[in-house]
Amino acid sequence: MMVRWILFVWDNARTVLILWVIVVLGALLALKSLNVEAFPDPSPPIVEVVAIYPGRSAEEVEKLITLPLEIAFSGMRGLERINSISLYSLCDIKLKFSYDIPYREARQEVINRLSTVSLPDNVQPQIIPNPLGEVMRYVVEGPADLMTLRTIQDWVVARYIKTAYGVEDVASYGGFIKAYVVDLIPEKMLAYGVSFQDVVNALSRSNSSAGGVPTQIGKQQLVVLGSGLIKSLDDIKKVVVGLKGNVPITLDQVAYVRVGNLPRTGIVGLNRKDDVVMGVVILRKDAKSIPAIRSIREKIEQLNKYILPSGFRVIPFYERGKLVDEVIHKVTWIALEGILLVFVTTLLLLGSWVSALAVALTVPISLVVALGVLSLQGESVNFLSIAAIDFGIIADIPILFMENYLRIRGSKPAGLSALTKSTVEVGPLLILSLLFILIAFIPVFLMSGAERQIFFPMVKTYLLAIGTCLILTFTFLIAVLRFFAKKDSLKSPFFWIYLENLYEKVLRKLLSTKHTLWLVMIGLLAILTVVLMMRTGFEFIPTMDEGNIYMRVIFPYSISLEQTYENAKRIRDLLLTVPEIKTVEFQVGRPEDGTDPTGPFNSEYFIDLKPYSQWRDGLNKKDLEEEIRQKVASLFPYADISVSQYIQDNLAEAMSGVKGENSLKIFGDDLYTLDKLAMQAKSLLQKVDGLEEVGVFRELGQPYLRIEVDRQRASSYGINAQDVTDLVAAALGGKEVTQVMEGDKRFSLLVSLPEEYRNNIEKIKNIPLFTPSGYSVPLSSVADIKLTEGPSFIYRENYKRYIPIKFDISSKDKVGTVRKAQELLSKYLHLPEGYRLEWSGQWEEFVKFVKRLSLSGSVALFLLLLLLFSYLRSIKNALLVMVGVLMAAFGSVLSLYVAGITVNVSAMVGFVSILGITLLNISIMMNHYHQLLKLGMEKEEACITTAKEKLRSVVLSGFVASAGLLPSALSHGVGTQIQKPLAVVVVGGMLVTTFLTLTLVPPLLKLSDAQG
Repeated sequence: MMVRWILFVWDNARTVLILWVIVVLGALLALKSLNVEAFPDPSPPIVEVVAIYPGRSAEEVEKLITLPLEIAFSGMRGLERINSISLYSLCDIKLKFSYDIPYREARQEVINRLSTVSLPDNVQPQIIPNPLGEVMRYVVEGPADLMTLRTIQDWVVARYIKTAYGVEDVASYGGFIKAYVVDLIPEKMLAYGVSFQDVVNALSRSNSSAGGVPTQIGKQQLVVLGSGLIKSLDDIKKVVVGLKGNVPITLDQVAYVRVGNLPRTGIVGLNRKDDVVMGVVILRKDAKSIPAIRSIREKIEQLNKYILPSGFRVIPFYERGKLVDEVIHKVTWIALEGILLVFVTTLLLLGSWVSALAVALTVPISLVVALGVLSLQGESVNFLSIAAIDFGIIADIPILFMENYLRIRGSKPAGLSALTKSTVEVGPLLILSLLFILIAFIPVFLMSGAERQIFFPMVKTYLLAIGTCLILTFTFLIAVLRFFAKKDSLKSPFFWIYLENLYEKVLRKLLSTKHTLWLVMIGLLAILTVVLMMRTGFEFIPTMDEGNIYMRVIFPYSISLEQTYENAKRIRDLLLTVPEIKTVEFQVGRPEDGTDPTGPFNSEYFIDLKPYSQWRDGLNKKDLEEEIRQKVASLFPYADISVSQYIQDNLAEAMSGVKGENSLKIFGDDLYTLDKLAMQAKSLLQKVDGLEEVGVFRELGQPYLRIEVDRQRASSYGINAQDVTDLVAAALGGKEVTQVMEGDKRFSLLVSLPEEYRNNIEKIKNIPLFTPSGYSVPLSSVADIKLTEGPSFIYRENYKRYIPIKFDISSKDKVGTVRKAQELLSKYLHLPEGYRLEWSGQWEEFVKFVKRLSLSGSVALFLLLLLLFSYLRSIKNALLVMVGVLMAAFGSVLSLYVAGITVNVSAMVGFVSILGITLLNISIMMNHYHQLLKLGMEKEEACITTAKEKLRSVVLSGFVASAGLLPSALSHGVGTQIQKPLAVVVVGGMLVTTFLTLTLVPPLLKLSDAQG
């Protein structure tokens, strides 16, 4: 079969080459529509729902909003976890679904459930976009005040950018939201006998329109319209709110009517600009970044040129597109360097320009075809998809094919006989190698969760490239040999003869030792592998450098928004003195739409960094983070400071429900007991070496001005408790009565008391309440008014309250550090009945991964053994080849240990990559050894001959595999951290495994069954 195929390709070599040219051109055409992302998105489908309940405490929000929503969402298909946060005026719920559930299906199911839930009037829960989809931040600038800028952002800029491809939402932050404000004057209301409810009712009735049935006048039919909409400030002032005698009382007689703003909940600053209006563009989860960013840029250009008033501009200051461009540039250079190193290494060891060039060409062709297939399937690629692919391992199949052909042909002219003999000898093994690789990747295929999202696209690209390269080997290379390599021969470099002779001498000494020594060596190799692995440490997935720092500084819960703002400006000024920082955007509080569940005590800093080439000598990012942390801590020693990265911070919160990469959750019912246990746990965790930034997300400490209605006193005046609470909520917090239309814009009309009444407890006590008989009584006569303290946050997960304790792990052995912490807490933290601990974050994901790996790895090893047995027809020989698994493991762990990198998922993928080539090399040596035995050669001479004749192919495959990923192993900077362990394992592991193959395998061949 294989011989007939060779003859067919040889006879049709010109057609084969033309077909490959067509395939490559088609793949290049398909690449035009290929979407490139900077990094893979490891998040599962997460649907976030927020509901604003103005003026309500955290406990009221939990009881009246959170609990009904949680009950409504329970039982949805694929729902794995419900995380909720209840705080003042806001409920935030994150619904995490299984990776098997499409995001659109999950979102639609949430929409369906929202339609069934019963909530208080005027509470409208809404689905908000996932912050992981953020692609751009911009500011709106122009010759106007902050209210005008915010109005332009909300009603012009955001609306227009939403029409761009892939945009799900444009969030607004900062500035003042325009509103019409009615500040009631209690003294005048008393004088005219006008109640708060009179004003509310009058405004509601004075802003309406109506229609009637069509009427016919003459020969025309007219549509009757009645319009009573409020159109201006004067319209509001002239609203009649009551009568005194027969004289109407208008609103401006009992209130100040003005253009103002909604209560401010958040402020944004950028660099030296203290107060700006910012927009945040968020993509749909399935949107492609490159066309989306291109479309957004076009919309902004149109806004700046044709739509915005003169002098107004939209200025982006953060854009993921720049990161994508940087990634594409970096990947291109890594690929070119890798391919060049493959060519140089092949040329050096084969000594043939044409053969080396033909082999090197298979790599870019394979990669282009693989990416073209992905593009036709509508899939995306990212930095890891390409940068972590070993071009050397892809080239190993054509290299082994070409080396074997040139060795058999010797100095004879090119012809079918040498090609046929070579192909028959190694062809089945090359096909077998693809099966080796496929089986070795079973643990990757069976990955789930974040690790699958990160590594599966890379593995898919890798396997498509290897499969394409195998086809190229038996088509393209044969055609090249037919026309271009007629005079090519195997030429050895100047040092090769010396190396061969030295290797033969060493080999004869090795073969003279007893077999038991080699078995002991294998045992020692296994022990050493385990020891090195334990000393290296474990983590789940390496932290990826995004080229930015995201810092959160939390002040005491009692602090005002204005004071947090003043503190944030001081921190901003401090940050801008650091030479490595390019841009600082700071935000305090939360957006008015409730998309970030926090309070006025919260401040966040998005810090964009300069290129590493402009940093101070010897300074790395970890040092810079520590320098920033210490400077801020010296400025505000009482603040809770955490340092992360933007995508990392959002991802951690999305995955665990907590603003932190790792967290300990204490579950229970009583908030005060939870707070006490959390403080005990914090003090214990701070004693664990390797844990940093241990902090409790305190749930208590929110100051309240509590107004408790005395029902007996209220009823004596004929006043209901509801009347009192409605007045308090509206008068102190502001009540939206209706909306004022200005063209296509809508602005709220608020009724409240002036600020001087809301900021003075004595005046609050004297707020007038009207009795049914028309008399007024002060608020203090029907209610007790006092300062108290209560919960600021209530965290819940899967219908149960909890309190989170965040922490970072600075030690290399992240898994071991968490285990120490677990042991310490189990010994000294005593939980009451009904309370429990749960560890979240990378630790949780790593434990799940290890459980899956233990099963899938065992299946893969068994299938490899079965495949080897079916080919070698000897269980003993199959087991001897399986020693390659141990060799690859030792090489991988040793490389990580020397490089100072932990064992992680990325490194394990690298181990899988070199395992296939290692087993292939041993199988080729085993096959060749038994062929020599069949020719009558003695065992020892057969071992030596096999080792010498396969020396070049083993060295070639090992060195080329190492060379292919050497640029990735040496790369540094933004985005390289995830693929670096993989690259280090392949580069170092292949070199170590090559040495072990040449020294350990020949003695083991003597132990194999002669019948193999």
